[in-house]
Amino acid sequence: MKFLAVAIIFVTVASAISQTAPDPTYCYASDPIRSQQPRWADRTSNEFIRGHSVNPQVSSCTPARFWLYMRHGDRLPSTNDINRMVPFTNTQHPNIINAYNAGHSSLCPPDFTAINTWRWDSNITVAIEQFLTVSGWNIVKELARRYQRAFPTLLPPIYDRTRFSFRHTDRQRTQATVRAFADGLFGENAYRNVIIQDPPNPDPLLRPHDNCPAYDVASNTQAERDRWQNSQEFQATLTRINDKLGLTGNQRLSARQARTMWEICQFHQLWDTTQDAPFCGAISPFDNLRLEYFEDIDEYYTSGYGLNPVRLAENLNCPLMQDLISFLTSNDPNEETVRIRSAHQTSFQLFLVSLGVFRDEKPLLATNFAQQSNRLWRTSYISPMATNIVAVRYNCAGVDNDDVLFLMNEKPLVIPGCASTGLCKVRDIVARYSRFISANCATLSCSTL
Repeated sequence: MKFLAVAIIFVTVASAISQTAPDPTYCYASDPIRSQQPRWADRTSNEFIRGHSVNPQVSSCTPARFWLYMRHGDRLPSTNDINRMVPFTNTQHPNIINAYNAGHSSLCPPDFTAINTWRWDSNITVAIEQFLTVSGWNIVKELARRYQRAFPTLLPPIYDRTRFSFRHTDRQRTQATVRAFADGLFGENAYRNVIIQDPPNPDPLLRPHDNCPAYDVASNTQAERDRWQNSQEFQATLTRINDKLGLTGNQRLSARQARTMWEICQFHQLWDTTQDAPFCGAISPFDNLRLEYFEDIDEYYTSGYGLNPVRLAENLNCPLMQDLISFLTSNDPNEETVRIRSAHQTSFQLFLVSLGVFRDEKPLLATNFAQQSNRLWRTSYISPMATNIVAVRYNCAGVDNDDVLFLMNEKPLVIPGCASTGLCKVRDIVARYSRFISANCATLSCSTL
């Protein structure tokens, strides 16, 4: 197929083991597979989708430069999330418990116990909204250690300010992500001695869409997402969730409440993998796929290939494209050889569009869910927590065309025209993205040129 070359090589075991039909008896607590966990859209843990064997010997040349761009790690809910979750806790949580005690629910006893014993943590307030969590810190730290093991000459355990550049946005979660990565490389609390650049305001490199009115207009679309939510198939999912919980009359969950409950499940499982998270048992793997598709459609049209015009999405990350290409082509001995950047989901997804990867042959629509079961634009895989892209340049002696290896979440990222191993030639990357090299990004970024 035309776009197979742009996909990451994924082993999508979850697609084979997900339920193919609704199961009203599904019990999350006793499910040994939990195939929905790697299908939790942008609240998926990187641990569920990452690769496990980076091959640094894919090139016979010498690793010389390391560039990493990543979304922040696991975080607390946003202000909007909290403002939905607290009312849900106060109203629907008791209703769900009462329905079970009245014999109306088909939740299995362990799944009900997880709900019955759960209480909203009053320490989670808007004052610390979206802060990086302990689990997020640890996952990023381990990510750094794995890349260090793969590329020990590029990522030595001793910090050298002339070799490393760290940068994040003006949000706590990206700052903490960079610090966790530094700790992973250099040891406990090493970030305190690492020079990390202060984020500028505005920040066209890592928050390119913030000051683009054209993007605000283009991304303000919910039509296809709402068509999917109002579809017969999605409404059947909502009915099954309410029936499972035994809710009746005006106590039945709206679509927004069902998604809020789904998010509570996801956040809690992210924070603590040793306990069964509340409300996960109310949504079977079969129905989880329909909720995931809601998120995919939403982001496809706000920060993906559904953005109209898509050229705007391609252009927004002009500064980041220049940062990447100039870094890969530079031979300046006084320049750093490692760049670490941490940003956010929207910026990351827009960067994928700039690269031209994960583009489906057909758009995501409310009417083609069944045909999109193997879609490339799957936020669970392309933008989970701590999602990351790495570009490693290899110096090849005696030739004037060095190698560059692209990885995404520790798997080969196949740039169109490059090898299935993720290996490219620097000259080919320069040619493919040549329009960014000499562009005036101040003009190009927010345009459709």
